[in-house]
Amino acid sequence: MPALRRELLPDPSVNLAMEPGGLRLYGVGSAHGVRELHGHGMVIGTKFRPGGFSGLRPGPVSAITGRALTMSDAFGSAGAELDDAVAAAQWDVSATIHAVSSFLRAQRPAPDPQRTLVMAVLEAMRTAEPDVRVADLAARFAMAPRTMQRLFAEHVGASPKQVLQRLRRQRAIDHLDSEPVQLARLAAALGYFDQAHMARDLRTTLGRSPSALSAPRDHHQ
Repeated sequence: MPALRRELLPDPSVNLAMEPGGLRLYGVGSAHGVRELHGHGMVIGTKFRPGGFSGLRPGPVSAITGRALTMSDAFGSAGAELDDAVAAAQWDVSATIHAVSSFLRAQRPAPDPQRTLVMAVLEAMRTAEPDVRVADLAARFAMAPRTMQRLFAEHVGASPKQVLQRLRRQRAIDHLDSEPVQLARLAAALGYFDQAHMARDLRTTLGRSPSALSAPRDHHQ
């Protein structure tokens, strides 16, 4: 069976993944990644909405940004118990999902007004006009930009500017992947200065030009 190649676009999310090497908690990443899957097996993952991991463990979410932690490192004795429960499931999908879901429900934090505010800002980012700035969003929510930066460090693990950039990059990839597009028009619609600006951004983060990303690809590439 040929290797299955999957590209991972950096986004402002925390991920919990069960892989052949065991369970790992991945903080918000900053780099484009590539995984090649060989032979037979499976990966079971939980992707948290941006801001959705906040409160599941003590400390700011930015403390795990760019890191991969074992369950014991991330959650102490409760994480070690999850490792044991997953090992007992012996790669049974339903049993593994039940173990992880039960663990996350038990870790669910109490409501937090700041977390609610951050989630509202994130939703506004998803629907904002392409040229929106951090200062614009801060003013909309009656806070200073530095206050928003501190809130995002605590609850998201990426800065407001990084979140906006990654959301825009994801929109660009979605358009390039789904339909033929005029690159200059797409760049303008997404708030890039021009087509060259979009091209530089995608080359820097993905190592490929927009035209290469929009080319037809074999399912095994």
